[in-house]
Amino acid sequence: MKVKIAGIQTKFFISFIFSLIASFCIFTAVYSTYISFVSQKYPYKFQNYNYSLGRLSRISSDVSLNTSGVNFNNNSKYKSVLSKYEVKYSKYKLGFIVTDPQNKILYNSSKLAGNTSLEKTYSDFLKYFNHTMNITMYHDYIYKTPIKTGNDISILWITASPINTPHDSIGTLVGDKNILILLSICMLIFFIITHHRMKYINEMCCGIKTIANENLNFKIRQKGHDELSEISKNINFMADKINEKIENEKKIEVSKNALITNVAHDIRSPLTSIIGFLQIIDNSEYESKEEMQRFINISLKKAETMKKLTDNLFMFTKLNGGDLKLHLSTVCLNELIYQLIDEFSITFENSKLNIVDNICAENIMVTIDINLFVRALNNLMYNALKYSIKPSDVNVSLVQCDKNVLISISNKCKNLNIENVSMLFEKFYRADKSRTNPDEGSGLGLSITKSIIEKHNGIILANYDKDTITFTISLPN
Repeated sequence: MKVKIAGIQTKFFISFIFSLIASFCIFTAVYSTYISFVSQKYPYKFQNYNYSLGRLSRISSDVSLNTSGVNFNNNSKYKSVLSKYEVKYSKYKLGFIVTDPQNKILYNSSKLAGNTSLEKTYSDFLKYFNHTMNITMYHDYIYKTPIKTGNDISILWITASPINTPHDSIGTLVGDKNILILLSICMLIFFIITHHRMKYINEMCCGIKTIANENLNFKIRQKGHDELSEISKNINFMADKINEKIENEKKIEVSKNALITNVAHDIRSPLTSIIGFLQIIDNSEYESKEEMQRFINISLKKAETMKKLTDNLFMFTKLNGGDLKLHLSTVCLNELIYQLIDEFSITFENSKLNIVDNICAENIMVTIDINLFVRALNNLMYNALKYSIKPSDVNVSLVQCDKNVLISISNKCKNLNIENVSMLFEKFYRADKSRTNPDEGSGLGLSITKSIIEKHNGIILANYDKDTITFTISLPN
């Protein structure tokens, strides 16, 4: 049995997460390779200093805060306060320039050229940084903050050289264009991963369309262990059930047509005879009263045949219509069969048939509809009476077998092929095809018997061996 491992919703979610991760890894690898390759030819094209500038801004704020309360009234103060920053942030080439209100340089540890205009450099830096917020090429960093020098307020210029760091390379991945590319790769991977499931869904749709076009023998391939495979299984099951119902409807239609044809044939023959004899009587074309009485007797017999046929037909339709209710009561089956044997004994003796009974001594109690069950046994006894080789024995037995009761009636007969045994319970079937006279039987007796036994949750079987036919009824006890 197939076990559901993960639902289709879970699979699609996992596929999406995998596609997202895979697309990021692929894009990062490809983008890094591209930058590495192009940067060899254009060294400054992909340089980015955002992280460095942010770091330098925080350093400048820290310097400004720590120098706000210091009075740089001699040269030793400059070195004692500022040199520690120069050493700590040497990778940024951190330097300091102190100018008095008259722009005279009081201290200079910066790496800037001596003729550099500090105000212009500062103005250019602010202008570029404030407008772009993104340094994509080398640019000097400069920052100014007021400090106290004796009795004056001077300016401390902080200079540095931003450097390109790994943080900045990762930062270049962020951007509308790159995000669009990343999502495109993600969608492509997701499409590739889910392609086989979508292909299977399309296959299912085509299969459903094929089944809808009345090709009910078509089967949708079951694939996987999720909801889609369950849907395919249920659709195939539904198609089989519909096909089975259609076949049953066809059989019912054929059966109905056969029923009408056979009933019409079996009624027409005696009815034709009755009409013919009554016309003779009506036209006074008989030669004597004895001949008239003979015609009346024949017509009466034919009418009784028609009544028997219509009774059997009525019982058959009731049994197969599903609206028949059983009137159950508990009886002793031994006594019921003995009574049946007594009723048929004289008739069988007149036909040179001897009933041999083999009834168990223990009383067997069963719950049955007495009228229907007796009718089923009567049909079997009449069948034995009609088709037995004469003279011969008819064996009737009753035994208890585990939780079932077995009733069997066997008799010797001829002109019965082994392959015909399974057909005996079919309606209108006659073992002897040459017997077309409805007086010989309607062909409904054994079919009615089978239906009655099945209504009692039992089964009836026929077995033919060495010119002996045996009908066995098995009832739950």
